[in-house]
Amino acid sequence: MENKVYVLALTQDVPEEEYRTYVNPLHMRRYGRLQRRALVTAVKCMRDSGILQPDAIINGTCMGSFEETEKLLDGLAEEGESVSMPTHFMLCTHNSVASLIGLYTHNHGYNNTYSQGNVSFESAVLDAFLQLKAGRIRTALVCANDELTPAFQSILKRLGVSESLFCDRSIAMMLSVEGGDHPIREITGIKIWHEKGKGDRAQINYKEICD
Repeated sequence: MENKVYVLALTQDVPEEEYRTYVNPLHMRRYGRLQRRALVTAVKCMRDSGILQPDAIINGTCMGSFEETEKLLDGLAEEGESVSMPTHFMLCTHNSVASLIGLYTHNHGYNNTYSQGNVSFESAVLDAFLQLKAGRIRTALVCANDELTPAFQSILKRLGVSESLFCDRSIAMMLSVEGGDHPIREITGIKIWHEKGKGDRAQINYKEICD
């Protein structure tokens, strides 16, 4: 018998003035905007759910950290290939967010990142959903983190590309096979498909929980 999959907590775009409530500012001083926001959102979600050590941490990101990538490329352009920027190089990789959350929380469980364009978050949810249904894990923190920097927005404007095609968001969702006292909703299925002329599409199906 397959497990049911419940959403226990959902956190999105925590205001910057609340960051210190969840993470010591000294721990974030070297991180870029995306990493700081992602870490705080994840920590708040874990606290809200009461699950501080999920069995899996899975992040979905379309573009990774643009801010860190820009800093790395600017350094290479100004100083050449001999420039030493290990922190920016480390943080600009797409899997930096999931790794950072795992390191900060001392979590040694399954840790993965999906970069599947505009269906990255749904791909991450699908991974967790299948493992939870099959009983391979019992809890999973699933995140979505992307950013739009001023430089990138300027490029989009010059090219005439709509910003709506890209996300600036930070979402964290705690999933569990146990509903607990107050589950938000149940995930009943996830569909990901390619539609000609429109690209990849995705849909997460929910069942609302009635008290």
